[in-house]
Amino acid sequence: MQLVFEEHTARLSSVNPRAECHGEDKALGADIKLEIKTTNDVLSEIHPSLKGSFFRKDDTQGELIPEDPGHMPLLRFPEIKSPVKWDWDSVGYTFRVHIGISGIPDINIPDCKVGKLTFAPINGGSVSLGLRLQCNPSPEQMGRLCELIQQDITMTLTPPDVEPDTDSDDDGGMF
Repeated sequence: MQLVFEEHTARLSSVNPRAECHGEDKALGADIKLEIKTTNDVLSEIHPSLKGSFFRKDDTQGELIPEDPGHMPLLRFPEIKSPVKWDWDSVGYTFRVHIGISGIPDINIPDCKVGKLTFAPINGGSVSLGLRLQCNPSPEQMGRLCELIQQDITMTLTPPDVEPDTDSDDDGGMF
């Protein structure tokens, strides 16, 4: 399984700094929590049977919606309490926060571990996906991330075997 988000809106819920030991050296580490609202198609990327386990078709719409076998907007079991925890993690992701046209370079952090996946199915065909990134930002990147806590950001999350977009001039610094 690989999660891929390209210039997707997410809520940066929290950024927690920590010290990591790399041999005898200490390095800045961070846990970054993201909340991502997306379509329920992401559940099929997590597991092929997952979307159909939580969602079903709306048979009352008849011919209003063209025949799309993947269109499943209704919760199958609204009684299930969420978020649901999914035991998965993966390493080697690149996390990029797109800053926009301000002239300030994007925040680009390679070699992230993605895990602590949760999802909350939402009636209508959406999912609120939560995840944790463990990474090693520079001190400058850490400060910039902390400024964005509890804000919506535009981000890209690239798995290890996909080349990230390198249009940014980000060298990890602030300017």
